[in-house]
Amino acid sequence: MILVFGGTTEGKKVAKFLEREALPYFYSTKTEIEFDQGQFGSYRFGAFSIAELIVFCQEKKIAKIIHASHPFAEILHQTIAEASSFLSLTVIRFERQYPIRKAAKDVIYVKSYAEAITYLNAEKIEKLLALTGVQTIEKLESYWKKNSTYFRILPRVSSLAIAEKAEFPKENLILEFPSDNLKYEIEILKKYNCQAVITKESGESGFLSTKIEAAKICNIPIVIIERVRLPQRFLIASNETDLFNFIALKK
Repeated sequence: MILVFGGTTEGKKVAKFLEREALPYFYSTKTEIEFDQGQFGSYRFGAFSIAELIVFCQEKKIAKIIHASHPFAEILHQTIAEASSFLSLTVIRFERQYPIRKAAKDVIYVKSYAEAITYLNAEKIEKLLALTGVQTIEKLESYWKKNSTYFRILPRVSSLAIAEKAEFPKENLILEFPSDNLKYEIEILKKYNCQAVITKESGESGFLSTKIEAAKICNIPIVIIERVRLPQRFLIASNETDLFNFIALKK
């Protein structure tokens, strides 16, 4: 039995792969989503504590974990690392593709939101498009309370509730899914007369290359929050061949 942490494009790819290989699995997400369980899958949702994950793996006789959730799910990374270490379980990280980091004046990689805010203030950026997700409204609060900031968030009731709780101006919310349409991304930047963009290093699944290109064409800087480092004990699979080989390992 395999436990898959998904909720992403990569998670869906893993589920399809396991269905083709006729391998039984649990597909787990933090919040409830629509998921086609197929013939070999079972679905569950809800965040795990370390203790809860250990018990689940023991009860369900989990042999391996495939971690295909979002690269910025820091708490989940740690939870999986701690539980798998306790149980001596193999963790396969099915990693998304990332554009090569290229040094450029207006493509700025930073390690934290505090560093990003320092840059924005130093450059006197007064109109910002934030593509970092609703969970980061709080992290950027000291900036958006003093400067015009537009947040693009998922058009979901739960996302609106988080924004409302943070008291973020509703009129500055853009309720849309991420897009790989370069022309449309450029139009948004021009519509709101943005002087900069902030986003996460979310890889090609998060359309990072499109966001970078749109900012370049509009001649404005893009600030990118670097992805967090994964625990060293995770096995990194970047394609289905790697995934198959790691699943086939005896331990």
